[in-house]
Amino acid sequence: MNVIWAPTVPDRRTDAQILDRPAVFTLTRRVLLAGPSTHDLADHWERYGPRPPAGGPWGDRLVGTLSSGWLTGRGGAHFPVARKWQAARAGGGVPVVIGNAAEGEPASAKDAAVVRCRPHLVLDGTALAAEAVGASRTMIWLHHGDLAARNALTAALAERRLAGLPDPPVAIRFGPAGYLTGESSAVLSAVSGGPPRPVFRGRPAATVGVAQPRGLVHNVETLARVALAARLAPSAQTALVTVTGGRHRTVLELPEAMTLAQVLNGVQPDGRAVQAVLLGGYSGTWGTWERAADLRVSDLIPGSAALSLGAGVIVPLPWDACGLRGTAELAGFLARNSAGQWGPCLFGLPAIAHVLDRLVDGEATRRDMARLRRYVGEVEGRGACHHPDGAARLVRSCLVAFAEDAQLHLRRRRCSRSQQRITLPLSGA
Repeated sequence: MNVIWAPTVPDRRTDAQILDRPAVFTLTRRVLLAGPSTHDLADHWERYGPRPPAGGPWGDRLVGTLSSGWLTGRGGAHFPVARKWQAARAGGGVPVVIGNAAEGEPASAKDAAVVRCRPHLVLDGTALAAEAVGASRTMIWLHHGDLAARNALTAALAERRLAGLPDPPVAIRFGPAGYLTGESSAVLSAVSGGPPRPVFRGRPAATVGVAQPRGLVHNVETLARVALAARLAPSAQTALVTVTGGRHRTVLELPEAMTLAQVLNGVQPDGRAVQAVLLGGYSGTWGTWERAADLRVSDLIPGSAALSLGAGVIVPLPWDACGLRGTAELAGFLARNSAGQWGPCLFGLPAIAHVLDRLVDGEATRRDMARLRRYVGEVEGRGACHHPDGAARLVRSCLVAFAEDAQLHLRRRRCSRSQQRITLPLSGA
């Protein structure tokens, strides 16, 4: 387990100390963030070698490498990268490739770690994607205030210009910090002059018509892994995750054979007992510790898995904290941070949060619980984006993982942990 970065301040966009600690597994060139915390261009070339081209036969070869299913998007959905590229090429290419480093998930810091520690890998991957799909320009999308990421990218771009690298033009663009402003269609809308809100569509952005902006948006970790794939044959993978406890977020690079129990033992060696874990972030899935402890990282990477790492977030719930209270706070956060464009977000999410608050306070009735389940079913699959789906997934899993506690709250006795608050970063709330 390689500890990459451990920011301990509440605001995820504030500079934090980068920590180098010995890894407890053998590091190879295929590990994304092993080694020094930052690489200048000379160090980058020494470790990885020059970037190969991705046009013509080289591009076909790279798409073929990715077509094995070895690389899926690391922004949360785990959609196969090769399928995105093939769709873009079949549609005649796209005008722009965007590296998305705007982490809207307050519990995550892995994209910040990638940009700050490996800017040249991100820029290599961006250039490779542009060449492979025929894009004429590239862009890196950041949240306002992420000065550390901007400085790392600006320095890397200056080095690349001085070295005369044949990269397509790169622009650094900023958008407002928000939970949904890093969603791919929101990014495309913003860079096209529209509002930074998710756009309703039924097809991938790489293939839509001229009525909507066209572009290829990839999470920056995905692009960094593209840069590795272009140089190296697919091999045993690692996963970047952020373990969030209280207001502490630790970025780790994990071998896929590691179990969740091993991960948390390495992060919190004081032996604090865990009753459950939230995987995938604030719109993710709760699992009891009994169910999740022995799951390997590889079991959690597929986006279709019942328990999935999603965007790469692990939130352990201490034994003395109330999962219902924590979920109610997260449901309120999700309701306040919707795009507010459709009924499920405008009315459904606040209604869900309200019932959960009543449940936590010991005021809910069985009729309220029936309403809650109905609300969850009504918002699912009906939003302009997947935001309501994430909220529904969170609440459904909460009612399963904490079913016994919910019954205690319904009997107005509350659970023994109901007074213990979970301290989580809720920037943007």
